[in-house]
Amino acid sequence: MLVDQGKDKALIDQQPTLKIQSGPVLIPRDARLFLLFLSEINLVIGALFYVYPDISISLWPWAVKPLAVRFFGAIFLAITFGCWTALRARMWQRAKILLLVGGTFFGIASIVAFGQVFNPNPPTAIWPWFTFFGASAIGCLVLLWRHGWSRENEKESIKDTVPTYARFFFRFQTLIVGFFGIIMLLAPDVAQAQFWPWHVAKQTLQAFAGLFLATCLATGWASLQKDVLRVRVLLPLDMIFPSLALLAVGIHWNVISSESPAALVTGIWVFVYSFVAVGSAILFLATRSKTGASY
Repeated sequence: MLVDQGKDKALIDQQPTLKIQSGPVLIPRDARLFLLFLSEINLVIGALFYVYPDISISLWPWAVKPLAVRFFGAIFLAITFGCWTALRARMWQRAKILLLVGGTFFGIASIVAFGQVFNPNPPTAIWPWFTFFGASAIGCLVLLWRHGWSRENEKESIKDTVPTYARFFFRFQTLIVGFFGIIMLLAPDVAQAQFWPWHVAKQTLQAFAGLFLATCLATGWASLQKDVLRVRVLLPLDMIFPSLALLAVGIHWNVISSESPAALVTGIWVFVYSFVAVGSAILFLATRSKTGASY
């Protein structure tokens, strides 16, 4: 009898532990509040910068042109729509990528802003911007750390998979923004001389690189996903920034035509921005009609 009991216990100990799978996890309350607060701040700043660039120039911590101010405004407005889309997605596994985008952009922007402190006469406006960028980056990354990136025990049904053409679209975008973003961040002088279509400060290019590299991470992640609803949350941000950037270029075309290194450079950037904006819009509409999603 004792031998049998010992064998039974040994068999029980050898059986693999079953992982209990739960349903999809909703966006935690603290993440919802943070995204809502961040969206409102970026909405106010973005609208002010984009609509009134001449007035907003004095608010920026280094010298910029109205076109660059409008580009920053487009970035802040795109982040606003990204936050709203994340909130509408409701599921943490769908919204988490936008926190990575925010953490990357704001983190790089805070480093660029902090670099101005070591100038001989640092502007007083640098500290509020450094605080804003740094706090936003920390908030995004802390939420990712607190609530986790991977959910092994979370069961999420996939009704519609990411189309093949969408994977190619995201991979192409990843290569483009990753290549240019690295050069803009590490060698801004080379970027200015070779392929940026108007004259900007080195710090401006490095801040723009923050968005490029954040987008690179997001689109690279999207190209590996199976669930179309996960990648769909990126599309509004992917549409808004290039669309507003193209509009800003049209408004300030005299700057582009007089300062671009070559017509080919201008043409390439117009093509890339148009390709991303139109491609994201088509993919957004196609997946909406296919999935019936409301975001």
